[in-house]
Amino acid sequence: MKQDSGFNGSEVMYPPMTVDHEPTHSMVPAGAPYAVPGAGAFPGMQPRGPEILSGPLNQTWILNCLRRRWLAALLLGTLGAILAGLLLMWLFPLSSQVVSYLQLEDQEAENILDDKPRPMNPKEFEIFQQTQLTLLKSQYVLTAALTRRDVAETNAVVSNRPDELVWLNDELKASFPGESKILMISYEGEEDPEEMKLIIDAVVDAYQDEVVTAERISKTEAHTAMEKLHKQLREELREKIDKMQTLQQEFKGVSSPNAPAELNMLIRDIGTIQQRMFDAKEELVNLEVNRELQTRSIQSPAAMKQAVAEELDKDPTLLGYQQEKYALSQQIRQLQSMTKGPTSPEIRRLQQSIQSVSAAEQQYRSEMESELIKQYKNAPNDAMQLVMTEYLMRRKALEQSLAELQNELDLKKEEIEALGQENGELAMLQAEVEQLKEIEQQMDWRLRGWRIGDDTSGERIKVMQKAFASEKINVYQRYAIVGIGGLGAFFLTCYGVALLEFRRRKLNSPEDVDEGLGIRVLGVLPSVASRKSMSPGSTTAAQLSESIDNVRATLMHDSTSRPRQIVLVASPSSMEGSTTVASHLALSLTRAGRRTLLIDGDLRDPSLHKLFGMPLDDGVSELLRSEIEITDAIRPTSTEGLWMMTAGQCDMDSIHALAAGQLQPIFEKLRSEFDFVIIDGAPVLGLSDSLSIGQYIDGAILTVLRDHSGVKSIYQASELLKSLGIRLIGCVVNGMPFKADRRITRIQSGPSKAKRLPAATEN
Repeated sequence: MKQDSGFNGSEVMYPPMTVDHEPTHSMVPAGAPYAVPGAGAFPGMQPRGPEILSGPLNQTWILNCLRRRWLAALLLGTLGAILAGLLLMWLFPLSSQVVSYLQLEDQEAENILDDKPRPMNPKEFEIFQQTQLTLLKSQYVLTAALTRRDVAETNAVVSNRPDELVWLNDELKASFPGESKILMISYEGEEDPEEMKLIIDAVVDAYQDEVVTAERISKTEAHTAMEKLHKQLREELREKIDKMQTLQQEFKGVSSPNAPAELNMLIRDIGTIQQRMFDAKEELVNLEVNRELQTRSIQSPAAMKQAVAEELDKDPTLLGYQQEKYALSQQIRQLQSMTKGPTSPEIRRLQQSIQSVSAAEQQYRSEMESELIKQYKNAPNDAMQLVMTEYLMRRKALEQSLAELQNELDLKKEEIEALGQENGELAMLQAEVEQLKEIEQQMDWRLRGWRIGDDTSGERIKVMQKAFASEKINVYQRYAIVGIGGLGAFFLTCYGVALLEFRRRKLNSPEDVDEGLGIRVLGVLPSVASRKSMSPGSTTAAQLSESIDNVRATLMHDSTSRPRQIVLVASPSSMEGSTTVASHLALSLTRAGRRTLLIDGDLRDPSLHKLFGMPLDDGVSELLRSEIEITDAIRPTSTEGLWMMTAGQCDMDSIHALAAGQLQPIFEKLRSEFDFVIIDGAPVLGLSDSLSIGQYIDGAILTVLRDHSGVKSIYQASELLKSLGIRLIGCVVNGMPFKADRRITRIQSGPSKAKRLPAATEN
């Protein structure tokens, strides 16, 4: 192969890769864009085109988009990961869960003096559960817990003042998990677990003091009433025994007189009547005790306080105050998380607003409490009336039953006396004594077995487990959440950057042109990173020369079958390497022994004259204006076999002459004098110059730049050339990474007399 004679040892520089650079120094504005043919048979319908123009974002596109925008993806992804991490650290602070368990029995006594329990039905137990939940979170229970000195001094309470009661009522959770008998009291938050254990234990203690202790007091009063009844029974028994002993002495110590069967039956009937009378008296005592307890419960200050608290909890004005304080507290927390100083002027202003709202709330609450207490005192008590009505009805029924039993007992005694037995009274008295002894023993056993003190076995609410703490989100879990969330935000941001880059659909590889658009790829040129990389003997220069020789071989082969004498080298847009390809292709044809002319057809923005060190004047523009002859425009270069025609000084007349067909006689004459004419044309899209030149050429070569040329622009340019009847020979892809082939570099790096083009940057 003939070596290039060179141009004073200079070289051809590959143009820098800039993005979205518009053509400059244009003397005439571009005309209306050409319509792409094949727009469909119906108006308004656009052709779908190759799949690469409308295909989805796949893995290959993602990798190539991130390769082009790796710095933006890295910076934005890191920023997104940091922001997401900070947000997750704020949303998932270190927290713990403090839990306490209480057990509720689903049985209650038949009456307050009876130790035989009966099971509650599901509806009764559900009401009982809801009642306990309401009492546990009632205002007076929580207030009693928060007023304890050790609780009031905790940081958890101090930090939530002055609305600590609202805070505890909102954050404290009480429930029956799985509809069981276990009442679970829990708290989840950032506060110190030890302090929250103290607070929850205080709430449980206050609940027991206010609710459970009241039940214990009622049982104590019932126990007192039973002891009183037991005492009366023992006195009656003692009187009966004394009377029986007196009668026995009168009958000379006879302990068991012989009584006929009828007498024994009457004695048994009397014993039964006396047992029924005792049961009625016991029930009457139970009725009195229950009435007293219900009366005390209804008229107690705690009940009135509870009723007033329930009314105040539903008061819309107080709810408005609480919502206003909550909103102000949220603003304070937000400002504290955003500012370094804990006491900024804005925070102090909000704290003063909270104090003002709290003062207004407290004043309104006091006024409403006084008014509600006065209303409850003056208003008729429906609950009290219901209790008294039930009491009077049951008491009347019991008294009537006792009167009937007493009459029946008197009749039995009269029947005994009518029998005329002298010892009938003694026998009856003995039966009564035996019956009373049995009843007294039962009551004594019951009183001895009924422990009150510290024994809570009879209580329906027992503390199973005091408050204990467990970590809800520990340090490792928190940083795991932050890490996973940060990585997710990083990859999501990178995906967003890739998606934005994908919308431009920049060229990734020669396969996008060949397989995606169906355009023949003539050659692939390496990427030129710097001027130094194109120095004589460099690997990049050797690979570039070899790649251009491949394009030349394809062009020369096509010219043997079809005429390819005049070839236009153009790009869809500017800065895509058309000047580099045209100049190196002309040199390669010259090295192959072909007489070659290189024409600078980019009249508006010429650059070849700089590359070869020639003056701009007396070129294509002057030739179009008929100011010079063809022989004056053609100039020899320092490379044997290579001639050049510069662009000349372009004006409106040159552009009009170009469109008017002035090139046809010029090209006819050039065909007879040169083997190949290579034209460095203007961008195809946006300008009409290359399209005007294309009417008189044998074929066109599109040059595109990897990571710069848009796939859509390449497709539009190729379709535009085809629509005007311009033969598209193929496409040359610039800017591809390459791996040096030692078979190329060994020859290219050896001694050579070939001279290269001077380095220049294509505009």
